[in-house]
Amino acid sequence: MKLEQSHIDKIKTAFEKMQNREDFLQLLNEAKLFIYGENAVPFELRQLTWYANPKLGKNRYKEFNIKKKSGTLRTIHAPIKGLKSLQKTLSFVLQCVYEPHIAAMGFVRDKSIVDNAKLHVGSNYVYNIDLKDFFPSVDQARVWKCLQLKPFSLNMESSVEPQYMKWEDFKKEYLKTDKPVQFLKGKGRMFTNTEYGPIFVANSFDITKDMYILLGSNNLKTIKGKSLEGSLWLVNKIPNTSRLDIANIIASLCCTEMEVERKNESGDWEKVKLNVLPQGAPTSPVITNMVCQKLDYLLTGVAKRFGLKYSRYADDITFSSMHNVYKPESEFLRELHRIIANQNFHIKESKTRLQKDGYRKEVTGLLVNEKVNVQQRYIKQLRMWLYYWERYGYERASEFFLKQYISDKGHVKSRKPDMENIISGKLDYLKMVKGENNDLYLKLNDRFKKQILPYNNLDKLLNIWESDGISDAMKFHYKNK
Repeated sequence: MKLEQSHIDKIKTAFEKMQNREDFLQLLNEAKLFIYGENAVPFELRQLTWYANPKLGKNRYKEFNIKKKSGTLRTIHAPIKGLKSLQKTLSFVLQCVYEPHIAAMGFVRDKSIVDNAKLHVGSNYVYNIDLKDFFPSVDQARVWKCLQLKPFSLNMESSVEPQYMKWEDFKKEYLKTDKPVQFLKGKGRMFTNTEYGPIFVANSFDITKDMYILLGSNNLKTIKGKSLEGSLWLVNKIPNTSRLDIANIIASLCCTEMEVERKNESGDWEKVKLNVLPQGAPTSPVITNMVCQKLDYLLTGVAKRFGLKYSRYADDITFSSMHNVYKPESEFLRELHRIIANQNFHIKESKTRLQKDGYRKEVTGLLVNEKVNVQQRYIKQLRMWLYYWERYGYERASEFFLKQYISDKGHVKSRKPDMENIISGKLDYLKMVKGENNDLYLKLNDRFKKQILPYNNLDKLLNIWESDGISDAMKFHYKNK
């Protein structure tokens, strides 16, 4: 189903009107159709309860490590199938409801790393910093609090405002008096008889300025020539605990307990167990954008003050300018460190770098010296893999490819990576960066298309036949015919 603005508006409206977990479940099932199509199996309430309770769902995540370029390990917590589908759908809903700060470039609809890089093209100085343990640095309590703020407003107040009127305003507008009103008790309810008709009171409490008149719908009353629908009930403004319950469920679905590093009162790092955002959950990126809204606002202000450009792609923060304000102990750096620390984040000093004019400058892996571009190594690798395929055939080329690919990545999933899919993805990336009419992209893509034709790729067809059976081989044949 193609996502249109009307669909986004519908999800926003449904989110605003949610009053309990049943409404939340209904919204998830409506949103799931956009993710998984018309054949999507609806979520059940018991699934929400299970996955939102860490005591019941102890095995909600699969933990594994992948090797970084630096040689260190990154811990990934991948949600199991049921939780992953919930998180993927929830992430979609949150992205419809929440509009990130303009400086947020990562995991935002209609934005990419190309948009992030374009902002800094042609600057003399590019200053990059990374935030330490970005996702796990966000505690569940922080997520829960964020969901109570606008635009989510999953707090104690009802999102659909009843027709309340303050008691003091009601007296002045309709009763035309500032004097105390005498109430009489009768048949379990409080009421008073006035020349304007009876006013019923739900419980026996004192009348104060904090009380409200609630306009009901039982019968019609006319006061001073003005028509009011229903009986007039005097109540305290009743908090909607069910909407807060939805915030609890969302925060629990998105966080899990793990061992993380936190600074103690002495300023030293120590390991503690907390419920935090896991790296690997589909919901973590959009939630960090929500949590970083104030950070983006403050850093945008600092950038404007010092004449800089600012953007953030997840934990990768970039400033750029024509002048150098990045010298050690400069006023800008002191202000930058203060803001990040106040927002409960920490700079990873080993990843901080200042790129000067006359040298290669990168922003989120793309070159930004004169225009946005991929690195030369990227093009060389594509050409090399295509040459192997053309020269030696698919099966032999795949052996060369696999060794190099695993060496670069340091980690692959249990299923062996497919060279055709990897090359196709890299070409799509090249098209995104350089444009679909770029000569280099068109030439490489043309070479790729010639290799995937079934008559020039008999070796791969036979290989699929042997490993996966005739059915998959025939699918491959007709797909590429």
